[in-house]
Amino acid sequence: MEKMEHIRGKILQDELIVLDPVDGYLACHDHKGRKTYYGYFEMDSEQLKVLSHEVCYRLILADGRKGNVYTEIVPSNISGKSVAEFHVTGGLKK
Repeated sequence: MEKMEHIRGKILQDELIVLDPVDGYLACHDHKGRKTYYGYFEMDSEQLKVLSHEVCYRLILADGRKGNVYTEIVPSNISGKSVAEFHVTGGLKK
């Protein structure tokens, strides 16, 4: 298992802020010199209903890194909460 980095940021669709704040975790696989980023964040299930797995969102982190993400919502172990798992396409850029 890769070590996960704690992240804070927001999710946008085009120029519209969809979720703010996002508080989650980010990890990276390094395969033959190419890095693949992925992570997750947990929120109230109602809040996460705005996300669609078919839409490409923009993740903007508090430290200035940005990347395009696709999400998948899965149930949490906590009642009333869900987990948004995401993968970054094209890497993270500052």
